[in-house]
Amino acid sequence: MAIPGCYAGKILFVDLTEGILKEETPTERIYREFIGGNGLGVRILYERMNARVNALGPENILGFVVGTLTGTSAPGSGRHMLVTKSPLTGTWAESNSGGAFGPELKTAGYDGVFFLGISPKPVYLLIREGSAELRDASHIWGKDAYETHDFLRQSLNDPDIKIACIGPSGEAQSLLSGVVSERGRIAARNGVGAVMGSKRLKAFAVKGGVKDIQAADPEKYSQAIRQFHALLKTNEYAKALAAAGTGSNISFLVSIGDAPLKNWTLSGIEALPTITNLDGSNMDKYKVGSYGCYACPITCGAIIRQNAGPYAIKDEMHRPEYQSLAALGAMLMNDNLEAVIKANDICNRYGIDTVGVGGTIAMAMECYEKGLIGKGDTDGIELTWGNADAIVALVEKVAKREGFGALLADGTQLAAERIGKGAEEYAIAIRGKSLAYHDPRISPVLGTANIADANPAHHMDSQITGMLNEGAPIGTDPALKASKANPFSSYVIGSEYHQLLNAAGLCSLYTVATTPPPIAELIAGAGGWDFSWDEALKAGRRILTLRQAFNAREGLTPDQFELPKRIASSAKVDYSALRDGYFLEMGWDPKTGKPSKKALAETGLIQLAGDL
Repeated sequence: MAIPGCYAGKILFVDLTEGILKEETPTERIYREFIGGNGLGVRILYERMNARVNALGPENILGFVVGTLTGTSAPGSGRHMLVTKSPLTGTWAESNSGGAFGPELKTAGYDGVFFLGISPKPVYLLIREGSAELRDASHIWGKDAYETHDFLRQSLNDPDIKIACIGPSGEAQSLLSGVVSERGRIAARNGVGAVMGSKRLKAFAVKGGVKDIQAADPEKYSQAIRQFHALLKTNEYAKALAAAGTGSNISFLVSIGDAPLKNWTLSGIEALPTITNLDGSNMDKYKVGSYGCYACPITCGAIIRQNAGPYAIKDEMHRPEYQSLAALGAMLMNDNLEAVIKANDICNRYGIDTVGVGGTIAMAMECYEKGLIGKGDTDGIELTWGNADAIVALVEKVAKREGFGALLADGTQLAAERIGKGAEEYAIAIRGKSLAYHDPRISPVLGTANIADANPAHHMDSQITGMLNEGAPIGTDPALKASKANPFSSYVIGSEYHQLLNAAGLCSLYTVATTPPPIAELIAGAGGWDFSWDEALKAGRRILTLRQAFNAREGLTPDQFELPKRIASSAKVDYSALRDGYFLEMGWDPKTGKPSKKALAETGLIQLAGDL
């Protein structure tokens, strides 16, 4: 059957070693079974990659993928995702970013672009006017992400071309480095920038407009869109996002114990009353204007300019998000908003994960406090809690992989091992990846998601599960109702739904504090398929199972994914037991992590993953 017009219908494979570009057309069945985004990504990587390859070697594949709804009019459909094997965790990795790069890629004619091999010299990929070519990037190697973006737009004489690139952190293969698009939107986690740097791929420039993205059943699709917009009208969280972004009220999250302080040792507003300095509205004085990602009516983003004072930034930047405010502020007991903005700008320019940088510096600060390291180790920087000057200085050293910053540049776990002397106790991470800044100790579903997902220490995929656990509806279809008799049905349905959302290319913020979007109905209309919620959730389970199979094939077992002792020992629930229950419900062995033959058969994966 013909591939629906909501897809570009082509995948591009780029062999960087040989400089060869090849297009392929997936079957309609692959699109329908794996939807798009990370689903399409794991389908391709599992089939084409060997197990246990060096994540920074030529055999690892790095994919840029978009979802079924990317490029359509669906609200929140401006996402693109990078997929690869993580050099930070050694696991399946996906890293998400918004803006307009994803829609641009799809209208340029591709649902995914996959890079393999290692280029003998720095290069960038240019897709424009329906053709793709590799070009020399030696002259831009060493430039930061902003400079690379501006230089390519100018040299290509196209102010609208979309650029995704690495900064110096990715070039130096820092395991905290990400991939930067639109001068500061970062697919930040899992070390995807290090993979790009290892391949000597400096940038990816794309100009769309050659492919018209259309719903296959316009009437059915329009009906689903109307349903989606009706949900948005009653979404109070959307109003807060529009007002001040995801960091609108970090002080509230601190007050309820959700946002951690001082390397996860403190919580509550009384521990840092001046955290109110970091609330999003305090950045209004720097605000140049608001913006939304492609097709998003919420406009939760903003551009700011802080051009005076000791922490002045060179030019405009994206307003810091909640996770960055928490990482570079609350975790470090730093209430200086201008210093947080400056540190965030450094991370954006160099292309490095604020979550990981904050977590690693917090570990170093605790080591400094405990006497494990001193000024002689830290290049003379006094690493005391809340020291804004020290934080900004050390962030820059980490981003440049310079001096003491080089010791920290691969994340908190490796940094702690390099420090030694028991520093590992202060590394709050899972498989080297710092936890995002929502406290699992007040959310069993979040704690479970952190250790049960194939992409560990990821926080957004617990939203739907949390709603189901609290008895909140996520839709009217019977398939979306959790069983009261089976406590793990909510974990399964929530996880399936979230994978569907990622594969469709939608923003996870549309699942927070609101009835989530009618994704099955949207996909049904876009694809022109008779696509029920039963089929939709089965697709989500298929993606989950193949991601888990990817990790199992790497020899990874569930007991290698554990919350840090500081978190687990002070929690009131047994997260490992919850994970075991979820694994059993999914048909995965809680000891080996391998999906059973039955689980593979039920999801149609026997032929692909039967080697397990």
